[in-house]
Amino acid sequence: MAISKATWQQALDAQCACNLSGLAHFLVRALDELRANGINDTDALNSHPVVRLVVAQMAHLAYRSFDCGSGDLWEKAYKLAEAEG
Repeated sequence: MAISKATWQQALDAQCACNLSGLAHFLVRALDELRANGINDTDALNSHPVVRLVVAQMAHLAYRSFDCGSGDLWEKAYKLAEAEG
């Protein structure tokens, strides 16, 4: 089973989100889907592009910081989500 196109699209749409609560609820659902697809390792979950996009937006809303000091990792995650979604 692959990560659904809807999940990839929601990760892209999350970049315009203004509601931390909504992002948190989506993150839980996304993590459940990733685990159901065999992605269970903490590092793999933490570094998955869907997770990175959601967490980056959460950081942006909470701290007004977008890239969390991660260089181009956000851009790479976004481009992958665009290709998958």
